[in-house]
Amino acid sequence: MNMKRTMLWRIRILSLILIECWSLKVSTRRKVGMTWNFRGVHRAIICGKIRQPPVQKILRNGRTVTIFTVGTGGMFDQRMIGDKDTPKPAQWHRIAVHNDKIGAYAVRQLVKNSPVFVEGDIETRVYKDSINGQVRNMPEICVRRDGKVRLIKTGENVSNVSLDSLRKDSFPLK
Repeated sequence: MNMKRTMLWRIRILSLILIECWSLKVSTRRKVGMTWNFRGVHRAIICGKIRQPPVQKILRNGRTVTIFTVGTGGMFDQRMIGDKDTPKPAQWHRIAVHNDKIGAYAVRQLVKNSPVFVEGDIETRVYKDSINGQVRNMPEICVRRDGKVRLIKTGENVSNVSLDSLRKDSFPLK
């Protein structure tokens, strides 16, 4: 029972999702009445478990994109039936890494069910389905030059890890 409780706390801590979305209106003092309207900042910070190992795809323009999914919250193994206190099913987030160095790090280090910290932009990719011709929207978290990916080590005490230390110790971008 105690082991189950500690696992639930670890999952709750790992399933931290912070989405910062705000609109800014900045006025300049150079010209009276001139304002800049920014559409907003859409960032996602996710700690969760990897569903399957990352896969690298080569785009038509020659760039590589590393794609994997991260599960947050709830149960990752849904074979338990009948327990009233079971958490909700996990939420799965598609991660697309457009940075070559971070993508290579993800392919080398990340394996199935390993805990990971991801910070990136929330984007919606619009594409036309080749099978039935419908236009589809796919929300994903894109890790570009300002994003971060970090493997959380298994021996690391998650309760003592702060969000600032995760951001600081993430894989360097340069």
